[in-house]
Amino acid sequence: MDDKSRRNLWQSVRIGVALLGSALVVYGIAVNQAICTAVGFLSVLLVYYLTFRSNRLREAWFNHSMTTVVRNIERANNYASQRIPIGIGVFDKEGHLQWRNRLFNEFIAADVPLATPFEKVLPPPDNNFATLRLRDADKQIKIGDRIYKMLVRRIQITDNPEEDTGLALYLTDITDRERQKKRYEEERPVVAYVQFDNYDDAMKGLNENERASLIVDVTKAIGGWVEEVHGYFQKYTEDMFVVGLSRKGLTDTISKKFQVLDRVRDIKSGNRISPTISIGVAADSRNLSEMSQKAQAALDLALGRGGDQAVVQLGDDMSFYGARGSVQAKNTRVRARIVAQAIHELMVSADQVFIMGHANEDYDALGAAIGVAKMALTLNKSCCIVTSGQGPSLKKLETVSKDQSNRYLSLFVDEEEALKRITPGSILVLVDHHRAMLSAAPRVLQAIRRRIIIDHHRRAEDAITDVMLQYMEPSTSSTSEMVTEILQYFENKLQFSEVEATALYAGILVDTKNFAVQTGERTFEAAAFLRRNGADPHMVSLLFKDDEHTVLTRARIITEMKQPLPGLAVAVHQCSCQDKDTPVIVAQAADELLTMDDIRASVVFSQNEKGVSISARSDGSVNVQVMMEELGGGGHQTVAGVQVKGVTAEELMPKVLELAKEQMKESDTDEGNLAAGHQEIG
Repeated sequence: MDDKSRRNLWQSVRIGVALLGSALVVYGIAVNQAICTAVGFLSVLLVYYLTFRSNRLREAWFNHSMTTVVRNIERANNYASQRIPIGIGVFDKEGHLQWRNRLFNEFIAADVPLATPFEKVLPPPDNNFATLRLRDADKQIKIGDRIYKMLVRRIQITDNPEEDTGLALYLTDITDRERQKKRYEEERPVVAYVQFDNYDDAMKGLNENERASLIVDVTKAIGGWVEEVHGYFQKYTEDMFVVGLSRKGLTDTISKKFQVLDRVRDIKSGNRISPTISIGVAADSRNLSEMSQKAQAALDLALGRGGDQAVVQLGDDMSFYGARGSVQAKNTRVRARIVAQAIHELMVSADQVFIMGHANEDYDALGAAIGVAKMALTLNKSCCIVTSGQGPSLKKLETVSKDQSNRYLSLFVDEEEALKRITPGSILVLVDHHRAMLSAAPRVLQAIRRRIIIDHHRRAEDAITDVMLQYMEPSTSSTSEMVTEILQYFENKLQFSEVEATALYAGILVDTKNFAVQTGERTFEAAAFLRRNGADPHMVSLLFKDDEHTVLTRARIITEMKQPLPGLAVAVHQCSCQDKDTPVIVAQAADELLTMDDIRASVVFSQNEKGVSISARSDGSVNVQVMMEELGGGGHQTVAGVQVKGVTAEELMPKVLELAKEQMKESDTDEGNLAAGHQEIG
């Protein structure tokens, strides 16, 4: 018989005896039998005693069992708290340690006693108790050479949660996981394409031995870089290499700012033309196919920006390295002839030709636009030049040329009028810019999908895509020079009017600062061609004249100039958004500052209610284009600018000075290396 059956039997016996005793008591009283009554009473009393005793024993057993269970739970909790692979520390509202487990002491590398202040357990500033108390948090901390994940949870110490909130810290050692993660990131594959970008020019005039020696030297320089980063490279055409390396190798290369570019540039050849390479790198893509495509696109961007530089695309972010030297001008016009033929064919098939420069057009944009309009009119195509209506250049051109030709003045239209004329077969030629944010009429840009770009600026990351033809030559002085060359191959024996030739000539003059900067052999040839075809220097001088307000404002900017760094002139001009001539005046002031002795670069800030505009100029020794690109702008090595909204000149000044200092330092380094090279040759 089991325990349950015995308990049930005993329960039945007690109930039976109690009922029998009760019956005897009743019967004894009824018949007046004292013995029967006494026996019945004793039976009931006995049953009560046995039942009471049984309940006490059962209660004692239950209490003992519960005490044992609670003790075991406490032991289990204590064991778990001490042995769980998580360090736990509890602090009161004042930041004093109230409790910690063994692993917490091991993690913080100290056996801290209770009541120790928080700042002595986990030193600030990264771990501030007052800050951590504000809300639950999840962060990483480093103690010694170990990395921990710290969960911060607010806890209630007493019954008043508003006045008494403590902290519980949970530390998990994630050092191995983070090291594995870092190792994985460092070993991720990276694809790079390298092109010997001035191969044809560097090989000119060399005999076979010199050619072979130059190719070997360039290959050695690339191979040396790849060997340093433990990568792999393969040459697959006479001027192209594919490189495979790790993410760590790329990080090391970036930290050294792609020294391989300098090594290749320092190679000496018989014709004294330094070889240069362009590099396109891609990483953090979903697969190798996508990475290869992005690397090729990065290489195309590097070549479009003039070469001798590296473009790195990490996911969706793009960065630029190198491009310290001036872009070498190409002596061949083969590409200009090919572009002229392509534009000719595209215009012949178009219904209408729209030409558009950048907002606040200068003479280079206007001259190039008039030159392209000349092409369309030669083919008897309907065309118009879309303008932004900003800046004084267009008004001056209208005033100076009014008495000589009204042919082109009727071609200038605003955005609204241009939108009315657009047809499905229209073509849009963008001159002197290649970024949508700079276009004179953004809605026209969006409305016409057949586009041609002619520009002399280095290609920017946000260049306009989906174009039929893109002609970008950073080595040329101006877009007007490029259009002049195209016109020479567009049609045989073109006849130019005085306004056409003068507008193109003025465009070249304004961007070369009267042939002082960014001027090559082809620049003078284009200028000579325009002079032979009627360009009027007197008309140009009238275009470049300024009114009294412009002269006085420019003079005030120059007199307020400061030199925060040797060789750097900086000025700040306060203006209003309503002053439309300010960009031109600021640019002229920057040019003027550069004419001072010992000034290598000038930066002029123009501040209004919306933000700051910057015009930067250089004598060629400092790359102001790289400086402005860091702020979101762009331009040329010697002429660049940027517009930054929502800031003041005072806030932006430290960043600009830091960038200028870095570029000037790199320029000094390059000059030092060049001097050392000359001494070795001597």
